[in-house]
Amino acid sequence: MSIITSSGKMLHLHMGHTSVVKPEKITKTKYEEPKTSSIVLLSLGIFVAIILLMFVGITYTDSMMNQYSSCRDKIIGFEERGIYTSPEQFRLALSFCDSK
Repeated sequence: MSIITSSGKMLHLHMGHTSVVKPEKITKTKYEEPKTSSIVLLSLGIFVAIILLMFVGITYTDSMMNQYSSCRDKIIGFEERGIYTSPEQFRLALSFCDSK
């Protein structure tokens, strides 16, 4: 039996001596590894983004708490020096720190 390949070569097969190889066993999928590595890279990117967002959120919260504490300390210092003449003025000044 003769077979012509896609490149134009003629192969002579003797069915008694040669076993036929199935095409599924010859060809392998070339895209298994890139899909796996892209999934790993995407997961790593998401993980790094979450860590960065948490860091930024903690830093922002910490700075806001420090600003509030600083504002409150200044107003309490003014109150101790007698700058505010009534408790209403003192509460109003403290409410300014809350609005920041």
